Amino acid sequence: MNFRLLLAVVFLASARLPAQESIEQTSNGFRIKVGEAQVELAAVSADILRLSVAGDGKVDVAESTFLAPRPPGNVNWSRVSTNGLVGVQTDRAELLINPTNGDWSLLNAEGNVLIPSHPLGYRAIKTAFYGAEASESQIISLGWAPQKHDAPGRMQVYGCGNAASSLQQSEGRTSSGNGVATIPFYWAPSGYSVLAVSGDDNKPASWQPGEDLKSLVWTFPGKTADLYLMPSSNLREAEGAYARASGAALIPPRWTFGYLQSRWGWKDRAYIEDTLKHFRDLKLPLDGFIYDFEWYTPKPDYEVPPAGLEKFPDFGFNPGLFPSPAQQIAAYKQEGVHSIGIRKPRMGDRDTLVMMHEKGWSLNGGKKDELYHNRDFDFSNPDAREWYIHQTTAYFPMGLTEGWWNDEGEGNYTLYYYWNLAESEALHRFLPKERFWSLNRSFSPGLQRLGAAMWTGDIKATWPTLERTPTDLLNLGLSGMPFAACDIGGFIGETSPELLARWMQAGVFFPKMRTHSDHVVTPHFPWLFGPAALRSIRKSLELRYRLIPYYYSLAHETFSTGAPMMRPLIMEFPNDTKTANLSDEWLMGRSLLAAPILNPGGKRSVYLPPSARWYRFGKNQVIQGAATQNVTTTLDEIPMYVRAGSILPLGPLIMHTDQLPGGPLEVQIYPGADADFTLVEDDGHTTDYLSGKVRRTMFHWNEAKGELSWKCAGPYNGADLFRDIHAVIFDANGVREMKGALKAEGTLALRSEK
Repeated sequence: MNFRLLLAVVFLASARLPAQESIEQTSNGFRIKVGEAQVELAAVSADILRLSVAGDGKVDVAESTFLAPRPPGNVNWSRVSTNGLVGVQTDRAELLINPTNGDWSLLNAEGNVLIPSHPLGYRAIKTAFYGAEASESQIISLGWAPQKHDAPGRMQVYGCGNAASSLQQSEGRTSSGNGVATIPFYWAPSGYSVLAVSGDDNKPASWQPGEDLKSLVWTFPGKTADLYLMPSSNLREAEGAYARASGAALIPPRWTFGYLQSRWGWKDRAYIEDTLKHFRDLKLPLDGFIYDFEWYTPKPDYEVPPAGLEKFPDFGFNPGLFPSPAQQIAAYKQEGVHSIGIRKPRMGDRDTLVMMHEKGWSLNGGKKDELYHNRDFDFSNPDAREWYIHQTTAYFPMGLTEGWWNDEGEGNYTLYYYWNLAESEALHRFLPKERFWSLNRSFSPGLQRLGAAMWTGDIKATWPTLERTPTDLLNLGLSGMPFAACDIGGFIGETSPELLARWMQAGVFFPKMRTHSDHVVTPHFPWLFGPAALRSIRKSLELRYRLIPYYYSLAHETFSTGAPMMRPLIMEFPNDTKTANLSDEWLMGRSLLAAPILNPGGKRSVYLPPSARWYRFGKNQVIQGAATQNVTTTLDEIPMYVRAGSILPLGPLIMHTDQLPGGPLEVQIYPGADADFTLVEDDGHTTDYLSGKVRRTMFHWNEAKGELSWKCAGPYNGADLFRDIHAVIFDANGVREMKGALKAEGTLALRSEK
């Protein structure tokens, strides 16, 4: 069906249309009866259309934490009718439905069918959610046409979360768990993405293939069902559409792009300070210590009974670790080390639990379970959040303002969202302009709007786990959680020197680089695994810190466009079928391809998409020939490649991010085509970037002239700006370097042979 031909036949004879009185106009669409269901078609924006269904009464569009608040304003849309179909049209898409039989479809602006016509399939059923008593659910079907990336007998989509062990996913059973988040969103290669919203965010929608593989079936617990449909010709467009629907991921503080050392089992103050001294004496870059239970309580709360213990220290400092918390935190920060403490979503103090139950602030009403969720706090209650905010702000005068590590918050699907809402509100009352940051064991859509990150939970210290980790992080990035992490080295079990060294190498190319370990194993301090591993880890940390200007600029790109910094190759090479499910190598931005060793022995094959030319990082030889490279590495080598026609900004070697700029900005040029890159700088810790207080340096490489030029724009002028440039071109005839001042505008003439 051609979109422009459709416009020519808008409003055909009324005999072919539903009666006008059966269509109820709304502010941005219309409602219509389809069988037993009330259906609404609406334009949320030019590129987000909504299909809503209700089984009884009028459609009541659900308010949801999954959706970003939208400013009031008119959407440019029109109602179209043809051949018995009615629909909503914008300049980006068209949503059509047949009121007689419920067949519906989605088209893009060119008239291409994104969702083929298929019956709505509406019906109400009884389902049980998470073991609860069965209740009413709504069923909606979408048409499905086979795609070129589909496996035989399976439909394949992207972006449902990290429950699957591959990029391509064939079902979406929405839930949260230990290091796992499945979300009601996906991108289909036919060219659309969808976010589903039910009437209760804690009973989110799920989907599965239809029996004939010609449809995809959504199940919505409750009485309402909303599908937000977004034309997206590729994954990059899908991530942008998701960010517009659910909200942009806020930029984390700059120091969180450095190395973060975590463990369970910090012993005392002397132990912390001896560890810090080792890092600095061994010249190992470091930006943060993350503390487990022991920072606030001598004993964890796993054995606390449902009624609690008298004077359990839910809020406070453990004097064994922090006898002088304000002085210690300030001293560590002076050394460039930020302090993060773990938080649990529950209380252990007996009197507090009595108050919770009396006020109705207990998430589970005091019910016993086999874990500890009987003591979980109901952060969705505004009064409960206000009380929690008051408790939390007591930490801030002591300097504990950097963020939180939120663990075990899977009591319901939105617990992390409301928990982070309380924490961010607490920070902003004390320090209104500071960026909020937290690390969480799961997430639901919308959490990224608050400045939160996720890690993949309590993983094992094994090679198969390392091999799986990039898939998890890539899937999280495609699901709206672009700043994800893992327990480098594994949490459960002892790690080996080779495994830790290789995991740290992979971590150079993770959005957040953080180690963690159980209290019964050797802590993942680099010097505890032998001299060879130490040398390898030091090189990894040095590379990570040199890449921070590049990574931080990518974080600004994520905020502006929705594109994650850690990307599967299919995002940049969508027409290459070999990239469809490739996740053991990936891209940072569009230019840097990471292929770290993920198995013992130091060998692997690397696929380099032949539609581009490639360089080894820091080398001037263009790789020719076969697209697959077989590589053998020593323990301190990482296979990494740069796309021809790229500009890569690197910083100098520093020990922590507060030392930036630390020297000139190195701008590496890998010739072969014109190239552009925008370096973004700001103060690194406040929300001033939201009002445009940044400096953007737009670099351009002119292949024909062999010139690097740049132009700076923006009001930010802090002391941490790069003031000097060191340009390096990796030309086939040799490496050439030039230095100069990084003025508001400039050009450096560098010879480049085609």
